[in-house]
Amino acid sequence: MKKYISLAAAQMLSVLLLSAQTAKSDAPLRLLGTRSWIRLDMKDGRNDLSGARLFWSKTHRKPAVANAVLAERTKRYYIQQVDPETTYYVWVESAAGKPLAQGKSYTSKSWTLDDTELEEEKRNPSSAVVPVGMEIFWQDEFNDRLLNRNKWTTNYFSSLNYLNEKSKQEMLQDQLPQPAYTLDGSAINLYVNDTIPKRIFTEGGNQKISSIQTYDWKTNENLLDNSKGGYFEVKVRRNRQGNPKGTNTAFWFDSPGPDIRYYLQEGAEVDGIKGIRPKGQLFEIDVFEYITAQFVIHGHVDAKGIFQRNLATHIAEGYEHVGQWVTHGVLWTPTSIKHYINGDLIKEYDNKNQIYSPNHFMNVFLGAYGSEGGVNMEVDYIRAYNWPLRDGNELPNPDFEGKAGLKPWEGEGTIEEGIGEKGSKALVLAQGKKIEQYIYLDPAQQFNLRYWGRGGGIAVAVDDVKVVTGELSNLKQQTLELGKKGKKQEINFVTGQEIKPNKKIVRIAFTNTGKETIYLDNITVKKK
Repeated sequence: MKKYISLAAAQMLSVLLLSAQTAKSDAPLRLLGTRSWIRLDMKDGRNDLSGARLFWSKTHRKPAVANAVLAERTKRYYIQQVDPETTYYVWVESAAGKPLAQGKSYTSKSWTLDDTELEEEKRNPSSAVVPVGMEIFWQDEFNDRLLNRNKWTTNYFSSLNYLNEKSKQEMLQDQLPQPAYTLDGSAINLYVNDTIPKRIFTEGGNQKISSIQTYDWKTNENLLDNSKGGYFEVKVRRNRQGNPKGTNTAFWFDSPGPDIRYYLQEGAEVDGIKGIRPKGQLFEIDVFEYITAQFVIHGHVDAKGIFQRNLATHIAEGYEHVGQWVTHGVLWTPTSIKHYINGDLIKEYDNKNQIYSPNHFMNVFLGAYGSEGGVNMEVDYIRAYNWPLRDGNELPNPDFEGKAGLKPWEGEGTIEEGIGEKGSKALVLAQGKKIEQYIYLDPAQQFNLRYWGRGGGIAVAVDDVKVVTGELSNLKQQTLELGKKGKKQEINFVTGQEIKPNKKIVRIAFTNTGKETIYLDNITVKKK
């Protein structure tokens, strides 16, 4: 399996897929284990499994009788009702009893990047606005016949449902209405109609809800650590039949539980729950919700927990959404939110003195909503990208070697070949010029900033960034003459306090304060 080192590393504490092993065969197994099923197919799809006998066991001993005999033209099979966090041994034999392949798979509760899904991205690429240099750290191509429960829960619940006592009790008692959906091997179709789901989600409301999400309120289990933001894209086709009430088809982000402390603003208290969200920071992003695909950032909530109004909203004109495949993207950075449709930048909220961005992970939803008619949303894929981080470094593009050039650094530097440490690329910073980068770091932690530099005078600043206002508080600064010979420099600093599990936004800045050009390379930020 190709190794991808990124945000996904935090999700891969346990190995989900153990190496498939062959038994005197040129057709090895490809196995993928999840908490609820194991997917089995022949590597590269070179051979089907027609008529094969399939055996599986929790021990090395193969059962005497086959667990399944596969139908004609079977190329993929799912072993279901497995125990999570268990190693299963799998054997495949021909109808005549000839060994074809064998392997083993661990049914971890954590997702991992999957070769077959990464291959699908090449066949069915994302839009051209994926930031150059970012890599996939999480995705679902919905090419399986079963929902991947390592990535999704079907227990729909959001911060706006928490104050409805009946809905909250249904959540706590694991009695939430379940969604209607189908998987055809290429997309998921989430739908509501007059028959299913069986009832309106909220008593007195007008919506049945068929939705999947990445955070489970009852168990407080987060299936997607997106706390460092990134670029998120879906490809969807939305439809409605008749004239349904409460029509929504949505791709959105919501603050997590297990209560509504992120929904309530600082200073507010409802039912003993104290708000922790700074006024002006979002608690919800609707990338699209209404058929018009209106983009909404929610944030104003009163002291009684009643939603008041949006922080910002806009509608993109000139796009047809009903019955059409459309790509929707959102870029979430420590200081900005940017919205895209079909590869077009629609609007960006990037005022560093009004930072809407959250500093914690967000629950991701895909869903169809409505009643008295039909509403459905087909999702071809959902993909999440971020800057790759390696060897414990938490600063993207540390060596300026990637295709992104200077990004995500901001400023007036240029990049040249052969002038960096050991003859690599380096950043060139002319007199009076500056570069900076905003990143998410863990709070109250010791970090070490290291860089290679040569040239004239330099000022280095490490600042905590206050959420919403962007106000800077200096953590450490360094002023020195780099000298004509390149040399490693370092600064130790401690990030400020935050409410767990929130991140701190930190700014790293380099300014040429001398009369000579300076050259920078291999800038890293690592925990001490």
